[in-house]
Amino acid sequence: MGKAENGQLRASSRALPDNSMLPQGSKDLRRETRYMVSWRVAVSVNGQGLYYGRAKDISLHGAAILNELNLKPGTRVMLNIHMPTLNRLCEPKVLIVHGVIAYTTHDSNLMCFRSGISFVKFEQESDRAYLEERLANNHVKVPDYVCRRSTDRVM
Repeated sequence: MGKAENGQLRASSRALPDNSMLPQGSKDLRRETRYMVSWRVAVSVNGQGLYYGRAKDISLHGAAILNELNLKPGTRVMLNIHMPTLNRLCEPKVLIVHGVIAYTTHDSNLMCFRSGISFVKFEQESDRAYLEERLANNHVKVPDYVCRRSTDRVM
């Protein structure tokens, strides 16, 4: 990852709901449904260069990205999100979003950092609408997830 793409993270044009497990009995309190993706991203910190990586999941209010940067919470970034086309007749779209790093942690399985970015402003307001339409019309929304105990019965 970083300046050169890492072949271990493959792209997918389809975004899938993120059903990652939460602690038992807890709820996901995020404002929007997240969707698992593997879209290319380029991050600019303080307008200095571009660092490449992948979006791990995304919503209308933020994204988790994988890259080589250990970004401090509160850092302002510009994120270029390369959204693959859904059909071969259209060109891929690049969304430009300004955001703030909410957290960064090291992912020892992928040997890179995972950063959560809170979106502050879309460069083009139409980009937010495009993302919203793409997620709403091409992907299944998942309601707030509540973990079940192993003793709960599903009928």
